[in-house]
Parts: sequence; structure tokens; C-alpha cells
Amino acid sequence: MKNTNLINTVLILMLFLLSNSVNGQSQRYGVSLSNNVTSFPVTGYTQLFYSQFHPGLDAFRSWKISKSEKNKIELKVNAGFYYHRFVQTAIRIYPSISLYKTLCKRFSLGAGVGGGYGMSFEGSEVFKLNSEGKYETKKKINGRSQFLINFEIGGQYNLKKDNLNSVRIFLALKTFIQGPFVSGYVPLLPVNSLFLGISIPVKSKKV
Repeated sequence: MKNTNLINTVLILMLFLLSNSVNGQSQRYGVSLSNNVTSFPVTGYTQLFYSQFHPGLDAFRSWKISKSEKNKIELKVNAGFYYHRFVQTAIRIYPSISLYKTLCKRFSLGAGVGGGYGMSFEGSEVFKLNSEGKYETKKKINGRSQFLINFEIGGQYNLKKDNLNSVRIFLALKTFIQGPFVSGYVPLLPVNSLFLGISIPVKSKKV
């Protein structure tokens, strides 16, 4: 199936329209480190803290599209990757929308959903039978285009008590559904991820 170009075109157009539609809103940039484990969605979150370590690095740009500070709606464009030995190296690019409830001047909790584009590169060697009846290592194939769907919960903490638009640290637990992964065997791959990062407000150019 050669639908990579179509997926890429749709994704780029979607992100372009998304960024321009909220250009005038409060904006932030963020970066985070992650741990990623293939396990049952949500109920497998505990494994992220003790069982395995599969590192990732992500960045995002966000826009606050609500006027209320008590119930904030944030739109994000996320991009990143992670490495899972023997399984895959995965690239993820996806928009998401989240609702945060401010509990006090510094702390807020929220949940969100998103979906977008993934690229998966095999993490293990593949063998094939040659004309002499012997197995030989197959050349690494190119990345496989996939779709992503995600759900997340998390919290944000403002470093300055009296400034709601200050630098923040955040922690998020996300579940990604990735597919098609291996047709007829693992069509959909659930990946739970723990994100820990920082976000910085973008200063307005207006005087």
C-alpha cells in the first residue's frame, strides 16, 4: 500500500490550517522526555514506573483557545520519537486538544485526545530464505506509515505563583493506539507513555 504521500499531504495541510487558525491566541513551546511501554491501555500505566525503559524525546507548540482560566482548553501540535529495543523506533506527529481544570494558582489537572501520523522502523533483524535454501538477513525496510489515536491525562504546575502564564513543568500519561502494525498478528499496537517536561510561554510581539 503506497498511501504515504497522501497521509503526509493531509497531515501537513491539517497542521498548517491548525496553526494559522489559532495564531492570535496565547501560545507556548514545550519539550519533554518520555518512557514508553507496550502494554494494555490505561491499566498498564504502573509499568511505566518500574518495569522497562524505552526513551523518547518530544516537542510541542500549544495555543490556549478559551478565555476562562479555571477551565482552559489547549490545542497542541506534537512531534517526537521513541526507541523500543527489538520492537521499533517510532516517530509520532499529531495534534491534540485538552481541557485543564485549575485547582489553585499553580496547579491544574486535565485530559485530552488526539490523533495523527506515525512512522515505524523495525527494531529487530528479519530473515528470508534464499535460493540456496539458507536464511539470510533481509535488508532493513523503509519506515511504515501508520495512524495514531491517543488519550491522555496529566497535570501542570506554574513555577511562579502569581503568574498564570509563567514557565510550567508538566507530567502526562498517554495511551497511543498505533496501526496497522503487523497485519494478521498485531494489527493495533497499544503504547503507554509517561511524559515529563517543561513549557515556556511565547512573548507577544504586540507592544
